[in-house]
Amino acid sequence: VGGLLMLRSPSVARAAPALFRAARPPARAMAGGGKPLVVPESPFDGPAEGSLARSEPIVEMGVRYEAGSPSPMESILSQEPIVVDGLLAVTGGGALGFPKQFIKLKPDDPTPVACTYSGLRFVSKQALKKAGKL
Repeated sequence: VGGLLMLRSPSVARAAPALFRAARPPARAMAGGGKPLVVPESPFDGPAEGSLARSEPIVEMGVRYEAGSPSPMESILSQEPIVVDGLLAVTGGGALGFPKQFIKLKPDDPTPVACTYSGLRFVSKQALKKAGKL
């Protein structure tokens, strides 16, 4: 009961917000260092017509893709993952037509992480060095 009464006193009520702010670190301090990689909005050169090994047409999202003609997903998957110096990749926004995405990468896992909108894959340089692939 005494603790509740103390918080209601004017002097403690003025000091309480400052005490709570000092107890927790700012969010930017917890995020760690590193500069995010911003993916440029350049045109994508996918696989050439007729370069696919697929011999039958496929239907994706109601669109028929003939044999040898790459679907959009096949075009994206044919591209190598983008190697990022830090642990954060930024993609999207602007003319690409989807919201800006901040993709957090793991420093010890060399598995590429894909953007949910564009399908571009990213991997951390630290993870590749740790796995011995770089």
